[in-house]
Amino acid sequence: MAGFWWLEGYQQILVRYYQPGEYGLERPYGYWVWANLATLAIALGPAVVAGLRRVFAPGTPAPLPLVLLCGAAGLGVLVADLSGLSKGEVERIWPPFAIWLVAAAGMLPLRHARWWLAAQAGVTLVVNHLLLTTW
Repeated sequence: MAGFWWLEGYQQILVRYYQPGEYGLERPYGYWVWANLATLAIALGPAVVAGLRRVFAPGTPAPLPLVLLCGAAGLGVLVADLSGLSKGEVERIWPPFAIWLVAAAGMLPLRHARWWLAAQAGVTLVVNHLLLTTW
Protein backbone atom coordinates (compact mmCIF):
# COMPACT_ATOMS: atom_id res chain seq x y z
CA MET A 1 0.00 0.00 0.00
CA ALA A 2 2.98 2.30 0.54
CA GLY A 3 4.74 1.28 -2.64
CA PHE A 4 5.79 -2.24 -1.67
CA TRP A 5 5.11 -4.94 -4.20
CA TRP A 6 5.60 -8.50 -2.90
CA LEU A 7 6.90 -9.92 -6.17
CA GLU A 8 9.50 -7.18 -6.51
CA GLY A 9 10.63 -7.84 -2.94
CA TYR A 10 10.89 -11.54 -3.75
CA GLN A 11 13.11 -10.84 -6.75
CA GLN A 12 15.36 -8.55 -4.70
CA ILE A 13 15.73 -11.05 -1.87
CA LEU A 14 16.72 -13.78 -4.32
CA VAL A 15 19.51 -11.55 -5.57
CA ARG A 16 20.63 -10.82 -2.01
CA TYR A 17 20.63 -14.43 -0.82
CA TYR A 18 22.70 -15.67 -3.72
CA GLN A 19 25.39 -13.00 -3.72
CA PRO A 20 28.94 -14.26 -3.19
CA GLY A 21 29.66 -14.73 0.50
CA GLU A 22 26.02 -15.15 1.52
CA TYR A 23 24.61 -18.30 3.13
CA GLY A 24 22.17 -18.87 0.27
CA LEU A 25 24.99 -20.31 -1.80
CA GLU A 26 26.19 -22.57 1.01
CA ARG A 27 22.97 -24.06 2.39
CA PRO A 28 20.06 -25.60 0.47
CA TYR A 29 16.43 -24.53 0.73
CA GLY A 30 15.53 -27.57 2.86
CA TYR A 31 18.04 -26.56 5.50
CA TRP A 32 16.35 -23.18 5.94
CA VAL A 33 12.86 -24.68 6.19
CA TRP A 34 13.84 -26.68 9.27
CA ALA A 35 16.39 -24.24 10.70
CA ASN A 36 13.87 -21.39 10.63
CA LEU A 37 11.26 -23.44 12.50
CA ALA A 38 13.86 -24.61 15.05
CA THR A 39 15.00 -21.04 15.57
CA LEU A 40 11.43 -19.90 16.13
CA ALA A 41 10.84 -22.71 18.63
CA ILE A 42 13.97 -21.72 20.56
CA ALA A 43 13.02 -18.05 20.46
CA LEU A 44 9.52 -18.80 21.74
CA GLY A 45 10.81 -21.08 24.47
CA PRO A 46 9.55 -24.33 25.95
CA ALA A 47 6.46 -22.86 27.63
CA VAL A 48 5.07 -21.49 24.38
CA VAL A 49 5.85 -24.68 22.47
CA ALA A 50 4.12 -26.74 25.18
CA GLY A 51 1.21 -24.31 25.18
CA LEU A 52 0.83 -24.61 21.41
CA ARG A 53 0.61 -28.36 21.78
CA ARG A 54 -2.24 -27.91 24.25
CA VAL A 55 -4.03 -25.37 22.04
CA PHE A 56 -4.16 -27.74 19.08
CA ALA A 57 -4.49 -31.06 20.92
CA PRO A 58 -7.73 -32.89 20.19
CA GLY A 59 -10.14 -32.77 23.10
CA THR A 60 -8.44 -29.78 24.75
CA PRO A 61 -10.96 -27.09 25.67
CA ALA A 62 -8.97 -24.23 24.18
CA PRO A 63 -11.01 -21.06 23.59
CA LEU A 64 -11.88 -20.60 19.93
CA PRO A 65 -10.31 -17.10 19.70
CA LEU A 66 -7.02 -18.53 20.96
CA VAL A 67 -7.16 -21.38 18.47
CA LEU A 68 -7.90 -18.95 15.62
CA LEU A 69 -5.21 -16.49 16.73
CA CYS A 70 -2.51 -19.14 17.08
CA GLY A 71 -3.69 -20.86 13.90
CA ALA A 72 -3.48 -17.63 11.88
CA ALA A 73 -0.02 -16.84 13.26
CA GLY A 74 1.09 -20.41 12.58
CA LEU A 75 -0.22 -20.18 9.02
CA GLY A 76 1.69 -16.93 8.53
CA VAL A 77 4.86 -18.60 9.79
CA LEU A 78 4.30 -21.57 7.49
CA VAL A 79 3.78 -19.36 4.43
CA ALA A 80 6.83 -17.26 5.31
CA ASP A 81 8.88 -20.39 5.83
CA LEU A 82 7.87 -22.22 2.68
CA SER A 83 8.18 -19.09 0.52
CA GLY A 84 11.93 -19.06 1.14
CA LEU A 85 11.86 -15.33 1.83
CA SER A 86 13.04 -15.59 5.39
CA LYS A 87 16.18 -17.68 5.17
CA GLY A 88 18.02 -16.99 8.37
CA GLU A 89 15.92 -13.90 9.07
CA VAL A 90 13.60 -15.40 11.69
CA GLU A 91 14.72 -13.06 14.45
CA ARG A 92 13.86 -10.00 12.36
CA ILE A 93 10.96 -11.09 10.15
CA TRP A 94 8.86 -13.38 12.35
CA PRO A 95 8.34 -11.41 15.61
CA PRO A 96 4.94 -10.13 14.38
CA PHE A 97 3.84 -13.77 14.13
CA ALA A 98 5.68 -14.96 17.24
CA ILE A 99 4.04 -12.45 19.55
CA TRP A 100 0.64 -13.98 18.81
CA LEU A 101 1.94 -17.48 19.44
CA VAL A 102 3.04 -16.49 22.95
CA ALA A 103 -0.63 -16.39 23.97
CA ALA A 104 -0.61 -20.20 23.80
CA ALA A 105 1.37 -20.32 27.05
CA GLY A 106 -1.87 -19.30 28.75
CA MET A 107 -3.11 -22.86 28.23
CA LEU A 108 -0.52 -24.29 30.60
CA PRO A 109 -1.64 -25.25 34.12
CA LEU A 110 -1.29 -22.32 36.51
CA ARG A 111 0.17 -24.54 39.23
CA HIS A 112 3.24 -25.11 37.01
CA ALA A 113 3.76 -21.44 36.10
CA ARG A 114 6.98 -21.06 38.11
CA TRP A 115 8.52 -24.11 36.45
CA TRP A 116 7.66 -22.88 32.99
CA LEU A 117 9.06 -19.44 33.80
CA ALA A 118 12.27 -21.06 35.03
CA ALA A 119 12.47 -23.15 31.85
CA GLN A 120 11.98 -20.05 29.72
CA ALA A 121 14.72 -18.20 31.62
CA GLY A 122 17.03 -21.20 31.42
CA VAL A 123 16.70 -21.52 27.65
CA THR A 124 17.20 -17.79 27.28
CA LEU A 125 20.40 -17.85 29.32
CA VAL A 126 21.77 -20.91 27.50
CA VAL A 127 21.10 -19.39 24.07
CA ASN A 128 22.53 -16.04 25.11
CA HIS A 129 25.73 -17.53 26.50
CA LEU A 130 26.44 -20.39 24.11
CA LEU A 131 25.48 -19.07 20.68
CA LEU A 132 27.57 -16.50 18.90
CA THR A 133 25.73 -14.74 16.09
CA THR A 134 27.47 -13.02 13.21
CA TRP A 135 25.63 -9.76 13.79
